[in-house]
Amino acid sequence: MKVRLVMEHAEDMIVRNLIQALNRLHDDLDRVELWTAALSNFQKPVPEYEADNGYLLPTREPPTS
Repeated sequence: MKVRLVMEHAEDMIVRNLIQALNRLHDDLDRVELWTAALSNFQKPVPEYEADNGYLLPTREPPTS
């Protein structure tokens, strides 16, 4: 009876450890995916800036004296 209890406790501990290891692996894979995306975006050239004049105020004529 005692051996069976120890075996069940050992199995529970192994399952818990495996779940924790898989959770850490999942977190590591998320970090790898994030850093891979960041690195691939930093390798691209910066796009040329194109000003959009849609939000500029109209120019005012200087007052004539």
